[in-house]
Amino acid sequence: MHRMLPVVLVCCSLCLPLGCTPKQPSKPLTPASARTLPASKAPSGFSGIPWGAPSAALRDSTPESAIPELRTATYIRNDAPNIFSGRAVSRILYEFYEDAFYHVWIDFEGPDTFLAVLGDLRKTYGPPTESVPEKHYNAWTVGDVNIYCVYHAEDGTGDASFWYQPIYVKKEDLVKQYKRTMSQGGANPQ
Repeated sequence: MHRMLPVVLVCCSLCLPLGCTPKQPSKPLTPASARTLPASKAPSGFSGIPWGAPSAALRDSTPESAIPELRTATYIRNDAPNIFSGRAVSRILYEFYEDAFYHVWIDFEGPDTFLAVLGDLRKTYGPPTESVPEKHYNAWTVGDVNIYCVYHAEDGTGDASFWYQPIYVKKEDLVKQYKRTMSQGGANPQ
């Protein structure tokens, strides 16, 4: 039984961005009808950290969580304020795959913060390329970056996320390989 616990924990975490406990939807939706905004509008990183940068670029950071089997680690910044769109937010997490920055996760509280974040994203990237109004979900595909912002009215929390797709796709390929290997009772993928 004790040997199964690490496998169960890893399998459960495969569905979540590291260090996060999201509500649905938890990753960018990519329907065939979604349009992509010009790559020239895509952010080149987040908070001064370029996409693909090593974790050493976060000099003021602390590891939040890691899944070695999936070559991912998540960090929080110690000295940077948790501010996004001019508002205080609960936390900002920086995720790395094979020590390359590819994902940022921003948790916030309250409808006012959601509206400020959504307004800032609309001002920067225009109307969402996808929207699910009844779920307060908005997403943008901007060049190689997927962005989403969602509000969970049931508990008054929300989150926004930026994914750098070239690295995200590599990570997702490893996740699929890992799931396939685990379902076949094999060893970890290399």
